[in-house]
Amino acid sequence: MSADPTEYAIEVEGLVNAVGRGQVLHQNLNLKVRRDEVITLIGGSGSGKTQLLRVILGLKHPVAGSVRVFSVSWYDPSLKKVRDARRRMGTLFQNGALFSALTVFDNVAFPLRERGGVSEKKIRAIVHAKLAEVELAPHQGTLLPANLSGGMVKRVALARALALAPDLLILDEPTAGLDPDRSERFVQLIKRLRADHRFAVFMVTHDRDTLYALTDRVAVLGDRHIIACGTQEEVRKLPHPFVQSFFGGERGRALAQGEAAA
Repeated sequence: MSADPTEYAIEVEGLVNAVGRGQVLHQNLNLKVRRDEVITLIGGSGSGKTQLLRVILGLKHPVAGSVRVFSVSWYDPSLKKVRDARRRMGTLFQNGALFSALTVFDNVAFPLRERGGVSEKKIRAIVHAKLAEVELAPHQGTLLPANLSGGMVKRVALARALALAPDLLILDEPTAGLDPDRSERFVQLIKRLRADHRFAVFMVTHDRDTLYALTDRVAVLGDRHIIACGTQEEVRKLPHPFVQSFFGGERGRALAQGEAAA
């Protein structure tokens, strides 16, 4: 679907989010993701990255504030607007979240069938095209998730997330559980697909290699709100304990120097 490049993919304003018995997790949290960027959310353990992601996905209702995806609130009275906004968004969950009883083919076909109005012939063509994009062969479409390696699960989940040609891809710890070689190959795959399709990316990760390789801007979640949002170079200068810990150390400095030289 074509999109206005000046449009925000995600807008979070004045968000108040609570868990349990009213424990406030986020207070006056603001964040905007542009249509043409990759933005990565980082934060310490317990900062609420997953809970924020759930609110953005519409899986959790905030206490206050607003969340809009392509200018549409998940609570908009127009079901058509909400449905259209959801179709512009694809999500890759941390563990793939494939349907265990469905084959690879049927997992990728699932969002197309849910949308309706698409013939099985066209679905077959789209699924095979998406599998090819993530470097899987058509015959692998007959496999069940239990027969897949961790890297293949990630690629099938990515193919499913891209099945509706979204304008926004949400990645939850995309390289978690992968060894360094598979992780690097998966990151390069995402870079290539984004170059081909120009979707925006909102990513949650704790992996510095993935962050350095993909990110345009970094949003830091701490002290119950976004304490910084900017380029990696800008954020790295923030005198906050978590930021200094995340970007500091010998490995962090080596990665930063490699990124600057690239």
